[in-house]
Amino acid sequence: MALLDDLRRGDDRPQGPDEPFWRAPYSFLWSALYCGGNLTPATVEGVRYLVRTIGEPEFGGEDPTLRSAAIWFLREVAREVLAGIDRATASRRDAPDVREWLTRYLCERRFVLDWTDADAPGEVLLAAARVDCFDLLPEVYATIEPLLSAQAPALRGCAALTAATLSGHPDLVVHRPRLLAYHLAECASADAHHRASMLLGAGELGGAPRAWLRDPHPGVRVCAALAPAFADDPEANTVLLAEASRNPAVIGMQGFEGMMGLSALPYPEAALAERLCAAVRDVDRLLPAAIVAVPSAPTYLDVGEQRRVFGALAEPYLRVVFPDGLPSPAAAARPAPIRRDGRPARALPRV
Repeated sequence: MALLDDLRRGDDRPQGPDEPFWRAPYSFLWSALYCGGNLTPATVEGVRYLVRTIGEPEFGGEDPTLRSAAIWFLREVAREVLAGIDRATASRRDAPDVREWLTRYLCERRFVLDWTDADAPGEVLLAAARVDCFDLLPEVYATIEPLLSAQAPALRGCAALTAATLSGHPDLVVHRPRLLAYHLAECASADAHHRASMLLGAGELGGAPRAWLRDPHPGVRVCAALAPAFADDPEANTVLLAEASRNPAVIGMQGFEGMMGLSALPYPEAALAERLCAAVRDVDRLLPAAIVAVPSAPTYLDVGEQRRVFGALAEPYLRVVFPDGLPSPAAAARPAPIRRDGRPARALPRV
């Protein structure tokens, strides 16, 4: 727990001069304790430590962002375990083969992402870690809830969004109506970035924040329209379509002048494209947004044996155009079929 002690004191440097950056306390949270969602027994101990300390006034020393970072870590752990746990597998944590594997592993530790089929008994301990983290969520909530009254809007915001996620636990569902009212009250803020963040939380809590579909800030309008309750709402989908056609980064780092991106939405452009394409299945209506998305953040998509470069945000649009899967290179090389009126059938525009 030495690295987490450093985080609590506000020292976010590696402990030794020759240690890599990922051994700094904040990076350690994500690289070792979260590990891409591969939660381990060490994750459980990290959560317990933060439950004990994150409410301390001096947590993070002179750097207030460290407390927020630790809260976001707890939110992501909660999101991971709320997606599903396996108590049956976890119940085998004391089985002889698991204990034997653990004895060998402690003699020669390996990063969890480097495990092989021979490490199957270790998967039991990973399942147990997920169960233990899940069972800790009510304690996490009790630690986070007092921070909803914090003076700093940034701290209130990350605490509120984390509380919203935690309320997905069966023992915490009772808090959802009050949390929804809290998020909507926070949307009265003059800060567009804060309003947008709170609207994401309101959507997660089942709210339908229609009043903010007409907010003066486009990023706020989009965050309101992303609420799951608006999945089939014509007004919300019109907002998404209009803003995605103008600027796919409307809720990214470019969308809020002088502010970082929305921490509650790590991949905002992708979230906007996915939601829009799920709601609007009309290729003609989506085409302007698809064309704007193509130049954004190029990436590679495999099409058979051929690799083609498209915009990273174009893939959701391509799935609408090709609902049965992207065409093979051979099919792509064939001429477009001729329609009855003598014109070629519609193909993707060249960009």
